[in-house]
Amino acid sequence: MKEYCILGKLESKYLAPYDNTDITIISMNSHYDEYLLPRVDLWFDIHEIPTREKADYTKDNFPFEECEKLVKGKRFVTTTAYLIAWCILQGATKIYLYGMRFTDDGNPRRQRELHNVREMIFFCMGRGIEVEICEEDIPYLFPEHIPEIGMDFDA
Repeated sequence: MKEYCILGKLESKYLAPYDNTDITIISMNSHYDEYLLPRVDLWFDIHEIPTREKADYTKDNFPFEECEKLVKGKRFVTTTAYLIAWCILQGATKIYLYGMRFTDDGNPRRQRELHNVREMIFFCMGRGIEVEICEEDIPYLFPEHIPEIGMDFDA
């Protein structure tokens, strides 16, 4: 089994499965508090103007074309979606998402990012790849699935 955990910037990234060394922990760009992370195996900074000097993957060596071929087009608007595609290319059987913030606040860019990550989650599921989302992050990725006060999904 190949398992990858993608870290975002929310505090919930500290809940990631750092103790499980069978899971490759990957993070992106620079975090103001990255020195507090227990472990990161691979760093990605694939922006035009990188903020992380010594990333393992940058715009110069990241497989953009392979990711785009995977989904049959240039369908990426956020690093997280590219990292999910990268994990698939590595043969991932399970992908964990921790510290993800994609608020649908009416900002068109944020809406595109939110939908892009959700599309990649469903793309994984369609390929039989398990996706585990930190429970604290579900409201940021799937706000429409948060029950109203008093509503019980099991009823």
